[in-house]
Amino acid sequence: MRLIGYLCCLAVAAGCSPGQPPADRVFLNGAVYTVDADSTWAEAVAVARGRIAFVGSNEAAQAFIGDATEVTDLGGQMLLPGFHDSHAHILLFVQTGQECDLLRLETIEEIEAKLEKCTQLAGFGQERWILGAGWGEWLFESMSPTRELLDELFPDRPVCLEGSYGHSYWVNSRALEIAGIDAETTVGDDGVIVRDPETGEATGTLHDSAMLLVEAHMPEMPASFLQDKVRAGIAMLHEHGITAFIEPGFDDEMIQHPVAVADAGEFDIRALISMSPVNLKPAAFDDSVYDLMDRRQEWRRPNLDVDSVKIYMDGVIESGTSPLLEPYAIEEYGAGPFFYTQEQVNEYFTRLDARGLQLHVHAIGDAAIRRALDGFEYMREQNGMSDNRHHMTHLQLIHPDDRPRFGELGIGATFQLLWAYPEPGLLEMTVPMLGRERAWQTYPARDVHEGGGRINGASDWWVTDIDPLLAIETAITRQDPWANEGEDLDAANQSLDLATMIEAYTINGAYTMSLENEQGSIEVGKRADLVVLDRNLFEIPAYEISDARVTMTIFDGRTVYRSPE
Repeated sequence: MRLIGYLCCLAVAAGCSPGQPPADRVFLNGAVYTVDADSTWAEAVAVARGRIAFVGSNEAAQAFIGDATEVTDLGGQMLLPGFHDSHAHILLFVQTGQECDLLRLETIEEIEAKLEKCTQLAGFGQERWILGAGWGEWLFESMSPTRELLDELFPDRPVCLEGSYGHSYWVNSRALEIAGIDAETTVGDDGVIVRDPETGEATGTLHDSAMLLVEAHMPEMPASFLQDKVRAGIAMLHEHGITAFIEPGFDDEMIQHPVAVADAGEFDIRALISMSPVNLKPAAFDDSVYDLMDRRQEWRRPNLDVDSVKIYMDGVIESGTSPLLEPYAIEEYGAGPFFYTQEQVNEYFTRLDARGLQLHVHAIGDAAIRRALDGFEYMREQNGMSDNRHHMTHLQLIHPDDRPRFGELGIGATFQLLWAYPEPGLLEMTVPMLGRERAWQTYPARDVHEGGGRINGASDWWVTDIDPLLAIETAITRQDPWANEGEDLDAANQSLDLATMIEAYTINGAYTMSLENEQGSIEVGKRADLVVLDRNLFEIPAYEISDARVTMTIFDGRTVYRSPE
C-alpha cells in the first residue's frame, strides 16, 4: 500500500509535499505510445521502484527529476510497452558454439559448407554426437534430406540435426544404427520414418514421434550447459525488446533448468511455461498430465508461471501429419491422421479447464482446428466461461465457418504472422500439399480479428526469426519483409493494421499471460517493462517497420539491453 500511495503521489506531483522522493528514472522527448484503452500518446515517462509513476508531458515530468534521477532524452525515439511473444521455444533452444547451427542458410551449398566446419566440433557424450538444428525443409525434395552427405562427412560419429520447423530430424547411418532403426521399425500415426521405396530402409529423415527413437540415445547434457542456454535465451529476448513470453511444451526434467536460473536470481524475463508430459510424442497425451500439473507448485518462481498445458492437435501440413477437411492435393496423404477422437479432446479440455489451467493448443490444419474448437465449445457448455485464457497457436488453415468461433468462444488466436507471405516454405511445400487456392487462404488473421478473436503475436522461434518488428511488418503487408517486393498473400482481405499488431505484441500477450493489470501498456502503477525503438513506427511506411531497431530494453525499470550503436 505504501508503494501504491507513493506512485499515486508522484502521478499528481503538484499535490505532493515538497519532500517527496524523486523518480529513479525519467524518459523525456519520446514518442510514447501507451497502448492504453484510448491509445494515448505522451512525451515522458517516470519510473520509481520498478513501476511506472507518471505518463505525460515533458513539462510535467520535470517535477519527478531529482539529483539522483537517471534522465534519458529519447530524442524522438519511440517508447512502447515491452514486447510479448506468446509462443516461442527459447529457454533450452538457443544454440551454442558447441552445436552445428544451420539456421537461416539459404542453399544446400551453404549447408554443405557449414557441415564441413561442424566436423571440427568436439561433440557430445562418449560417441561424440554432432547435434544441431535449423536446416530449411524446403531446400530438400519432399522435405526429406538423406543420410549420404552426413555419412560422407561423419562416417563414424552419430549426427542428429533438427529441421527449422521443429518436426523433423536429419540423421546419419551411425545414428540410425545406434537407435536400432531398420526396415522393420514401426511408429504410430503421429510419426514418420522416411524410407527408400524399393528397399524399405530409412533414408535419414524422421518426422514427429519417430524423432524420439533417436532422441532416446542422445547423450545427457550437463546441467551447467543447459542453464547457460537459458541465460542465452533471455539475453536474445532482451535484444529484441521482448520482456515476456510463453514457452510451449516443457516436461518435469526440462523445467529444472530455468528454475535453477531463477533461483540464482538471473531470470529477468516474465515467462509462462506450458507444461506437457509428452514432449515430442504429440499423440501420446494421456492422464499423466494430471499428475504432472499437480506438481506445478514445485516449479513456480517469481517471474515464472506454470499454470498452462500444451496439447498437440496435429503435426504439420508439410509432412502430411495434419488432418484436413478436404484431402491433400498429393493423393498419398489422404486427409491426414487425427491424433485424438473428439471424445478425448472434449474430456481433456473440460477436465484441465476445471483445474484452472490454461490450454495452449497446437493446431495447424483446418480439421484439427475445428476439432479443437468443438472441444472448447463442449468445455464451455460443461464448465461455463472460465478465466483461464485458453489460446490456439499456428492456425495455418482455418475454415471460413470457424474463423468467428475464436471470438464467440473467447479463445485467443496466436499467429506466427512472419509466415504470412509467399515465403519459400509456402511455395515449395505448402502449395504442392494443398494446391494454390487453399495455400492462399492460410493465416486468415483479419477474419479472426474482425470476428472478435484476440490476436496474439508470436514467433515460434527458432522455427523463424524472433524479431517482433519483422512479424508486425509482414502482418500488415503480407509480403516478403526483407525484399519488400513480390506477390503478397491475400493482403487485400487479410492484412492487419499497425495498432492491432502492436496490441498483439503487448497488451494482448499480457492478457494471455494473465498479466494485463501488471504490464502490456504504459500506465501508472504498471511494471516498467519497456522497449525503445529508434523511430516512430506510425511515421514510416509499413515496409520500413522491420528496419527499426531496438535501442534499449527495460525490465522492472532497469536497462537489460542497450544497443551498441
